[in-house]
Amino acid sequence: MATVDLRKLASLKDYTNSELRLLASVAPAREFAPGQVLCKEGTSGQSCYLLALGEVQVKKQFDDGERVLAALKAGQVVGQMALVDRSPRSASVVSSDETIALELTRDVFERLLKASSPLALRFQEQIAIAGIRQLRMATQRLGTLLIQTVNKGDTKAPPRSTLQTMQAALEEWDMSMDELDGVQVSIPAGQISADEMRSRR
Repeated sequence: MATVDLRKLASLKDYTNSELRLLASVAPAREFAPGQVLCKEGTSGQSCYLLALGEVQVKKQFDDGERVLAALKAGQVVGQMALVDRSPRSASVVSSDETIALELTRDVFERLLKASSPLALRFQEQIAIAGIRQLRMATQRLGTLLIQTVNKGDTKAPPRSTLQTMQAALEEWDMSMDELDGVQVSIPAGQISADEMRSRR
């Protein structure tokens, strides 16, 4: 059985020792070989994963083939929407190399929420942060390409792959482009890193 030192994960640095022990007990560590699927697009999601070691790729099928939307490393959460809704997976998550991930099922998460566990509240925050990062990554990619287009005097639309990435990120959170403009993030100081705070201003 895989074992990991959760204290070494930056995303868990503010967790108390008791919270880390609880996390280790309710979210067992699983090992994934390179190319192994953690989440499969279109299937019903029953759990999310906290990456403890290794790297995964987020892949989505489009009309013209499969595209890699993102590469995620240790400390990040994947498949998080399975904890908040019961819709099919919007993308696949595949390990790029030897990967260890903690699996938190929806049933366990809901029990923790009902018990008002601080761990469940922390995970709710991580789900929100993961979604914000996903949207930010997609909008930054689109924005960069739009700026390059303007600077080159090119009147063509951004590449289809970029628009597809943006669409996939928004669909994950059931949002439109217009709704994205109104998104504001407010998390109390001390809950996240200074770098994260600066990036949200």
